Amino acid sequence: MTSPAVAVPSPVRHPSCWLQVLSHLSPRYGGIATSVPPLARATEAQGLLDCPIVGFCAPDELDHLDVRERPAIKVFAPDRRRWITDIGLRKELRKRIQASAGVHIHGIWEIHCVTSAGLARRCTRPYLISAHGMLEPWALRQKRLKKALYAALIESRVLQRATCLRALTRDESKDYRRVGLTNPIAIVPNGIDVPEGSDPQPFLDKFQQLAEKRIVAFLGRLHYKKGLHLLLPAWAKAHRPADAHLVIAGPDSDGTLETLTRQRDELNLQDSVTFTGMVEGQLKWSLLASASLFVLPSYSEGFSVAVLEALGMGIPVVVTVGCHVPEIAARGCGWVIPSSSESLRRALEQFFELSPAEAAQAGHHGKDLVEAQFRWPVIGKQMAEVYNWLEGGSRPQGVEIV
Repeated sequence: MTSPAVAVPSPVRHPSCWLQVLSHLSPRYGGIATSVPPLARATEAQGLLDCPIVGFCAPDELDHLDVRERPAIKVFAPDRRRWITDIGLRKELRKRIQASAGVHIHGIWEIHCVTSAGLARRCTRPYLISAHGMLEPWALRQKRLKKALYAALIESRVLQRATCLRALTRDESKDYRRVGLTNPIAIVPNGIDVPEGSDPQPFLDKFQQLAEKRIVAFLGRLHYKKGLHLLLPAWAKAHRPADAHLVIAGPDSDGTLETLTRQRDELNLQDSVTFTGMVEGQLKWSLLASASLFVLPSYSEGFSVAVLEALGMGIPVVVTVGCHVPEIAARGCGWVIPSSSESLRRALEQFFELSPAEAAQAGHHGKDLVEAQFRWPVIGKQMAEVYNWLEGGSRPQGVEIV
């Protein structure tokens, strides 16, 4: 008589850990700080992946985060000299890298990149670099000599030794190749989650002078590269309805607000342009819910989360070529234009000529685009496939590899 077969339990597979390293965690520093934490959460949601975060920044950059998110984030001093001299600091980061299957480095040119890449090599861990638009030609022209010297001495080798490069767009994959990099490139964009039922009233309650206005919104850092100095003259010259109002929302950077305020006043736009300062959380979504059009006239973007948020809210958009979202024109969600005041003026006038039905249709196309390609569950799945591949798994099926 044969004994019954005994079921052998499958071995438990423990989560794989991919450490996320970046230079800043406060939204006032722009897109990387706002896109990496949700990328980590979306990737973890796929199962069997942990994505703890390391920020080379001041501790107060955690203040805006929910207290439940903070335990998964470790803050290290961003002081370059300390990383050279403080053995204990390097040892602490090295322990975290040794406990990881790999390291995902977000952003270049700063101490977090060279330090974590070097320690990953010493720990024989693969590392992936996301440049987040920092190799785009316009970006490279800023502080050109300093970047060229740093690249020659340090950054080029860091990039060349990466196991893989992550591009937010096809254009960014060309930027990697343009500077001579031959590494594999995985194209994985940013994503968003759009809250249900966003209400314009909280924003309009706070800025009561904007009630009954037809709002055109900009949302982002107030920085020269965002092209706002082109937008204000375009707004002044455009034929627009009497109730049209331009809302410029975002934190000041490098004293740009003072320059823009002076330009607004010189153009006599005080009655139709409002600077709100930074808006976050519910107030941000309330602003977008109150807007009829979103405008981002940037010279250079990695891949703007704010544009995705506007599209996800069903708002037509005007963006420049430097925003690298050609799908907007292809899918009829808005306008993709050159970086010039005259191009902005024409796009604004074309929007104001649309019927309500035509504007609504453009907004629906934007929502459909985001739903299909840019929701965090979609992006998290793609990123998880890339991490698995870099650990020796199968080639990603849902990710374009260059």
